[in-house]
Amino acid sequence: MHHRTGKALLLFCMLLAVFSLYRTRDTFYKRLAWETQQGLKAYTDFSLYREARAADLTQELDGVTSTRPGVYVLVIGESQNKMHMSAYGYDRETTPWLDAMKDDGHTVFFRDARSCHMHTVPVLSYALTAKNQYDSRDLTKAVTLIETAKAAGYETIWLSNQVRYGAWDTPTSAIASEADKQEWLNTHVGETTETTAYDGALVDCLANIKPERKTLIVIHLMGNHGSYRDRYPKDATVFDGDSPVDLYDNSIRYNDSVVQHIYETAKAMPDFQGLVYCADHADDVDRNLGHDASHFTQDMTKIPFYMMFSDAYIRENPDVVRELKEHAATRVTNDLLFNEMLAVMGIIIPQEYEKQNDLTSPAYDSDESRFRTLHGQKELD
Repeated sequence: MHHRTGKALLLFCMLLAVFSLYRTRDTFYKRLAWETQQGLKAYTDFSLYREARAADLTQELDGVTSTRPGVYVLVIGESQNKMHMSAYGYDRETTPWLDAMKDDGHTVFFRDARSCHMHTVPVLSYALTAKNQYDSRDLTKAVTLIETAKAAGYETIWLSNQVRYGAWDTPTSAIASEADKQEWLNTHVGETTETTAYDGALVDCLANIKPERKTLIVIHLMGNHGSYRDRYPKDATVFDGDSPVDLYDNSIRYNDSVVQHIYETAKAMPDFQGLVYCADHADDVDRNLGHDASHFTQDMTKIPFYMMFSDAYIRENPDVVRELKEHAATRVTNDLLFNEMLAVMGIIIPQEYEKQNDLTSPAYDSDESRFRTLHGQKELD
């Protein structure tokens, strides 16, 4: 753990301890203290195995580098329900940019992506590591996307508008902390969805990057997380009304604009190869349930997932793009995002490779009955 990261976590724990001493009868603070303790334990457990994972990965990747160098961008959306996106058939025009791009020859538009859990940390703990719902490996010993990319010679960059220190995201922060460069716009701490800036500010962060020839950039949006009205500036309001659906749809429309500008900025970079977009989970906004797993609905799993490639990538990797498009209508859960990113980037770890979970492989297993959510506890409809 980096020295400054450790100091920040220690300060955060001390503040929580003070709250606990003076508000011990307050259920909220008790719960916050407990969840933070659990979050920090998960962070510590995951970090303890970092050196062991690194040693295993070095051995596994000995002499192996990516066969497809260049600049890759992974954008992680937040709480985005594809059923409220016009690109997926919603009756309001909430995604005008994606509407135009989804049938573009550069785009692979997946129509049946589902989330592996309802909460960000459980999702990303699987999506950004070799662990998934369909194997029995120990999460703490699963190599991460950042570790793998670095071992394959990539510069790794993490840009985020999420809270860095809190009960919800410390394991995610542990993964992000492995990146060579990090920028966190959100200065809040603890169990909160408040933000210091709108997601559009991440575009400026991206524009300031001077990537190496082999670079992986991960951008973690605050996206469409409640409170919905806080996710977009007032002048970005398109749908009048004050209902949760109106506010949510405005946040979806703003998100579409943010991703458009991320894509256009990334596309202008030398050696740009591709952008992958995937939401962590969805909100059941129609029932006003958010994404609380204790009130699970199938709508909470219905997420957008798409990829956009450069002319050079398509020209040099026609078989990859063809297989992806062949599987565009088949089911995939986002705990397989690790597999898909490595496949797109051309990184193969022989001991980790699972052809049945690789959308670029003709052997991808598209049997819908095998896919699950809530880390294997629930079937998908």
